[in-house]
Amino acid sequence: MKKFACKDLGMECDFVATGATKEEVLKMAMEHGGAVHADMMKGMTEQQMADFGQKLEASIETV
Repeated sequence: MKKFACKDLGMECDFVATGATKEEVLKMAMEHGGAVHADMMKGMTEQQMADFGQKLEASIETV
């Protein structure tokens, strides 16, 4: 099982996604980010979004 939490990226958010695969968790995290953290994300450049996506993917852990 894989897990991601917004707090893993230093955010003050209680969101946690778990799933069977990294891809499944990444999809849930991106949907959450687009809905809940849209204000933060809309101010990012393409490079900042790419960097954030890499950090998010790297923070998904096996539990």
